[in-house]
Amino acid sequence: MQAGRSGPLTIIAATAGAACAADDGSAGVDAALAADAFVEVWATYVIETGRHDAEISGGAADNPLRGFQTVAGRDYRFAFDGSAAYVITAPVEPADQLDWNKLPGLSDCGTIDLAVDGAMFGWRWRIDVAPPMLEVTAYANATGVHQTPPAALFALSAEELASDAPLRYRVWPDGAVFQFAVTGTVGARAIDVATTLPRACPATPALDFKWAAGLYFGGTSVAPSRITGRVSERGFVRRAPP
Repeated sequence: MQAGRSGPLTIIAATAGAACAADDGSAGVDAALAADAFVEVWATYVIETGRHDAEISGGAADNPLRGFQTVAGRDYRFAFDGSAAYVITAPVEPADQLDWNKLPGLSDCGTIDLAVDGAMFGWRWRIDVAPPMLEVTAYANATGVHQTPPAALFALSAEELASDAPLRYRVWPDGAVFQFAVTGTVGARAIDVATTLPRACPATPALDFKWAAGLYFGGTSVAPSRITGRVSERGFVRRAPP
């Protein structure tokens, strides 16, 4: 079972540097910026049946980010919907239902292949538990080695998926680690989680050349049904630590 790759988007635009906002790559989590500070311009990722990669509907050249970039991280809101409750009926390998799919992320260490070096959030629909649920985790590759924390960061129920509630996702390289953070509310439940995973190139600066990938299915198998998700992205901003 292939642990998964995050490939280039079907739509590519060179917008290097357009989404970086006054960030030297050394600061901590920006707790002062609330989720409602986002400009409400939404695009839609669409993964068609039989595909790994997504196309973009709506948005703008820098919302969501795509293609070649020189940015310090990614800062976006993403809303899953009921289409994320997929079932793989003809897996390439038997355990493919448990493969991690990918949310938008960035390559690292001067490569454009996130499967070699890069960071993103992983997501999957669990049908092996009752009731079924969607899990989200931190996911990074370091010289081709796939990394996740011991447990998923959080999970969403089918009812929470149906609410189409966006959460704020942030991922960035920070010295020897990637930083991951997710905040927001789904219904009456607050989500505020963070973790780190190792980088392969701690000396490579945060503003090094990168590839910005989008929503991706797999893992090994392709999407068994049409999968969509809303995204709103802005320039990456962090505040200096106290």
